[in-house]
Amino acid sequence: MFENYFKIARRNLWRSKGFSAINIFGLAIGIAACFFIFQYVNFESGYDKFNTNAENLYRVPISYSGSMANVPTTAANHPAVGPAMKADFPEVVDFVRVVNVSLFMNAFSISYAPPVGETKTFNESNIYMADASFFNVFTYPLIYGDKKTCLVNEGSIVISESEAKKYFGEQNPIGQTLKVNGRIPMKVSAVFADAPENSHIKFDMLVPFAVLGPKFGEDNWTWPEFYNYVLLAPGTDIKKLEAKFPAFIERYLGAKMKELNFRSAFHLQKVTDIHLTSNYLKEAEANGSEKEIYFLAVIGVFILFIAWINYINLSTAKSMERAKEVGLRKVVGAEKTQLVIQFLLESVIVNFLALVLAGFIILALTPSFNHFIGRNISLGFFSNGLGSNPLFWISVVGIFMAGALLVGAYPAFVLSSFLPVRVLKGAPVPTGKGISLRKVLVSFQFVLSIILIASTFVVFRQFNFMRNGSLGYKKDQVLIVKAPSIADSTIGNKYSYFKSEILNTASVVDASVTSDIPGNMIRYRNSVRKAAEDKQHNFTTYLMEIDENFIPTYNIQLVAGKNLEATDSSSLGPNKYTKVMVNEEIVKALGFNSAEEAVNQDIRFVLGQDDVLCKISGVVKNFHQRSMKEKFDPILFYYPSYQGWKYISVNIKASEAAKSISDVETLYKKAFPGNPFEYFFLDEYFNRQYQADARLGNVFGLFAVLTIVVACMGLLGLSSFVIKLRTKEIGIRKVLGASVSGLLVLISKDFVKLVCIASVIAIPVIYLAASTWLDNYAFHIALGISIFIIPPLLLLVITLITICLQSLKAALTNPVKSLRSE
Repeated sequence: MFENYFKIARRNLWRSKGFSAINIFGLAIGIAACFFIFQYVNFESGYDKFNTNAENLYRVPISYSGSMANVPTTAANHPAVGPAMKADFPEVVDFVRVVNVSLFMNAFSISYAPPVGETKTFNESNIYMADASFFNVFTYPLIYGDKKTCLVNEGSIVISESEAKKYFGEQNPIGQTLKVNGRIPMKVSAVFADAPENSHIKFDMLVPFAVLGPKFGEDNWTWPEFYNYVLLAPGTDIKKLEAKFPAFIERYLGAKMKELNFRSAFHLQKVTDIHLTSNYLKEAEANGSEKEIYFLAVIGVFILFIAWINYINLSTAKSMERAKEVGLRKVVGAEKTQLVIQFLLESVIVNFLALVLAGFIILALTPSFNHFIGRNISLGFFSNGLGSNPLFWISVVGIFMAGALLVGAYPAFVLSSFLPVRVLKGAPVPTGKGISLRKVLVSFQFVLSIILIASTFVVFRQFNFMRNGSLGYKKDQVLIVKAPSIADSTIGNKYSYFKSEILNTASVVDASVTSDIPGNMIRYRNSVRKAAEDKQHNFTTYLMEIDENFIPTYNIQLVAGKNLEATDSSSLGPNKYTKVMVNEEIVKALGFNSAEEAVNQDIRFVLGQDDVLCKISGVVKNFHQRSMKEKFDPILFYYPSYQGWKYISVNIKASEAAKSISDVETLYKKAFPGNPFEYFFLDEYFNRQYQADARLGNVFGLFAVLTIVVACMGLLGLSSFVIKLRTKEIGIRKVLGASVSGLLVLISKDFVKLVCIASVIAIPVIYLAASTWLDNYAFHIALGISIFIIPPLLLLVITLITICLQSLKAALTNPVKSLRSE
């Protein structure tokens, strides 16, 4: 009997090739799209889960109130936090502190001189200092070396597998000597496998904290720049442990908080939660968004539902053609159960073929999808990715069973319930409830399509606004060169020579040396206040070292006063009087009524441990030091008395970019021999902050298109059903003189109504979702009326094109053919 079922199923599927192809292809697209979304969701939600201790590993951020209320919650904390917590709390099994070496050195280059061949020298930026316990707390497998001892010796350095190949090729580098900045020898003590892509902190090299001293930072509660991680004992009650923190903080920071009129608060942040739930100051890298990931997961489910809905629509649309088949089979003795089995078997075959086709689509498009989103999310699919999760395979089986049985059940029971007397007489098949259900389902598709189109529209508009909006300075055609790391006592003269020569270069407009550049958070931060006020009135600000060319190089506007001069650097010190510039944020924070009033006023700012008395020489207009997600940073600019620059900014002529780079490189190598020449363009560097937003926009756009494509297949099913139902009506209307355009309007108006209903439902959802999402940005687009009009109109156009293409054939058909059976 089952052999007969398969034979009939095969014949029916083959006879209706177009119908079968649309069904199978639509389901395959839905399954493949759902897979890609959940693979992306799994990757984003799987950050740091590769750590063996992930369940008990926490980071300790710090937040402020009082005089430091303007400082957001910070991912970094004081270096004494980890050691103190281990000493004071029995729940803390171990700790590790991690900090980027850029906190201590403006430039960092690594050199290797092989026995034979040229010395290899590279600028490195992804280098961190870490406690000796690092590899006991975190799980980064070592290829060479001992994890217990590799970060103990102050003269050792641990490097990644990629870095080992870059410097040493395929040889074992253990014991080889690397020189830091051309003068500090460090021996390679271990090589670790490259940090996984889904790690919230990525590094190429690790240097022992012992470099800074045997007990560095264990009593330092005034330098909150270090990531502190604590490993807790299994079963620790987090809430009870956090309840002990206020007394702990008061014990170590009470005097300082009273002196400076602020309060600190700590909390425990699970390391696996950092990527999706943390957006603190000083994050190691830009994090993702838990809300956006959940929204994508919902979209994945909806796309699959839409594909299933299409199957129902297409199957029931074919019911008219199979009505007589059902009637004949019932007359010759077929029972309803046998008919249900027949149609369910066809559903199983269609879903199986769709699942197989989806597998081929996934295999073929995975590399392109990885490239599209800029991440290799399929790496380790079976070892530690989505394929390693038993729930994934259970879901695959569940999706197949649901698609084959649950979705196939509705058309199967509808078809098997036809009365043979009615269908063999040619009487119309009752379809009223079916039409209503299909309209509801297609309306649901329309609602989701409008929301997705609008979401993509909002994301791309916000992204373009951030990339192309006015930042308050010149971003284009600014070449950034990393400052030399290999220096001697003549470095000041070398900078002077380099600047004078480069400013005389025809292809260069201007050049400046600075400690920071736009596009990242300024490293140095401390307090500022009016000179006449005490420390209770401190305001936390960022400190940026610049020279006299910074303002003209970046075309930054001075709203009052004048620029710094080269002579201002000589008077910088704790007991000296110097000049500084501030931006409008500081003017407002210090209580001045205007920028003009602030000029020539005396203020004090803390530099290291020194209280520096200074005069405001000029006020700079606020500019976006970081992305437009953030508010304007308060920035104080000063001219340092030493030549410890980190960046050289060169404003070049757009028409001579290639020549400018060549000229700058020649002069750089001449002025700073032995230093590697490394450069990038500021606009590309600045836009790196928006990688997560760009990735989100790409994902939204891709799956919005797929949703519309799959929904259009559903329209084909519904329009096919309606047209078959009204074939004779169309013929009669043509005989009575109806025009083709009139018939197209007649057939399309019901679908236009569905789009209008869906728009009414979708627009409030769009408003709430878009407003909530845009609130995450300090500077964002306005929700204009176009955002609520364009998506429904676009869907309406797509719908009309789809329906009209399907309806035109029926409208042009000779009415004699339509009415022949009458």
